Amino acid sequence: MSTTPIGYEISAEAIIAEARRQEEERARAAIDAAGPQACGRFSFDPETGAITGPAEYMESGHYARRMAAITGGRDVVTSFGYSQHGDAIKAVLVSLQTDYAAWKGMRDFEGRIG
Repeated sequence: MSTTPIGYEISAEAIIAEARRQEEERARAAIDAAGPQACGRFSFDPETGAITGPAEYMESGHYARRMAAITGGRDVVTSFGYSQHGDAIKAVLVSLQTDYAAWKGMRDFEGRIG
């Protein structure tokens, strides 16, 4: 009987990297399977990876700051939404819609009293 081991050694780093790759692949497949998603005035197209919404908001510095907070993991609305249902796209869309509603409401309010 041979004492030669069957198989090969693999490092913990390689196992972790493969697990991450597989998780990213599953997440991408879930996004593609879900198709386009929308929340209020915002939508996400998995074909292009684009989020669309009201141009006046999306061209503002307010939108840029919100997206920086989202991508930096500092947006409470996105983090809470994701923790509740595990859908990152939906969580981002809800956060943008919430922020847009507040932004638009303040602009309308300031326009009425100004």
